[in-house]
Amino acid sequence: MATLKYSITGLSQYTISFEEICNECDLKGCEYGKKNPFQIIIDCKDLTHAKEKRRYEQLQKLQKEADIDETYEQIAKKVKINLQEIFSEIWKTKIKSHKEELKCLDSRRTDTILVSQFSQQLWASFAKVMREINKECEKIS
Repeated sequence: MATLKYSITGLSQYTISFEEICNECDLKGCEYGKKNPFQIIIDCKDLTHAKEKRRYEQLQKLQKEADIDETYEQIAKKVKINLQEIFSEIWKTKIKSHKEELKCLDSRRTDTILVSQFSQQLWASFAKVMREINKECEKIS
């Protein structure tokens, strides 16, 4: 299977391109294709905001459950950010929400088993690219 590619398009913006996938696709009726590959833009600010939001939510929960003797710093050390959850949220909002236009992700118009297999492969490639982008964003901030 072809992989997703990413490139920097601004000071803190990255474009994830589905060009290789769209070039190999032979499904008819897709809005995207060889001449117009699907792509999304990821902004480092969005990633940072999502991580801070998760951190804040966890911190609030941990503060409610914490012993009275624990300091803020001790509680803050317990906060763990799950990047997969953040990537999954981005996947839902920026990719899965376009399944009407992306025939390869629409199980109503394409074989369900094929869509499921393709989605799993695409998710693995997306998560890998997002980890790389996250590393780059961490260097910037």
